[in-house]
Amino acid sequence: MPYDEKNDEELMIDAARGDMDAFEEIVRRYEHRAFNVAYRMLSDQHLAADVAQEAFLRVLNNAESYQPSARFSTYFFSILRRICIDHYRKKTPDDRSDFNFEENNNSTSPSDILMHDEEKQKIHDEINKLPARQRMALLLKHFENMSYKEIAEVMGCTASAVDSLLIRARGKLAKKLESL
Repeated sequence: MPYDEKNDEELMIDAARGDMDAFEEIVRRYEHRAFNVAYRMLSDQHLAADVAQEAFLRVLNNAESYQPSARFSTYFFSILRRICIDHYRKKTPDDRSDFNFEENNNSTSPSDILMHDEEKQKIHDEINKLPARQRMALLLKHFENMSYKEIAEVMGCTASAVDSLLIRARGKLAKKLESL
């Protein structure tokens, strides 16, 4: 069966048997998402690329012990999350203020663009101030469109804990951004 017809779990089983083409297909499917999550968490393109690569290397090095009891995406993002948090903790508080996410800017007038950029920067600044777990839950929910159950599996907690993290994160952001 061609690789593009296999699901992620089947590809990982093949990779565990030494099929590097199967692993390359996994990398192809996840490389952009991995980079985006790492970049949004760490705000450093080079570090995000390194973290994404490290996550793929860990997956490859542990391929033989992979058990498809959960979706591969959950397994992968759990690894990526741990690496991001490790690197995030190593950053100084000043380095943590560069939270980034991309958004299409459909404004046309220069004043609209400037106002939008200022609002966006304020949102970035406030998201940066969130605790790491709230920030990661927010990223996985709003940028990776994961369900509460998937986020819970990635973060090693319950869906109700994810709900609490998101409620607290949204509440803090709403309070800080009332003036926008």
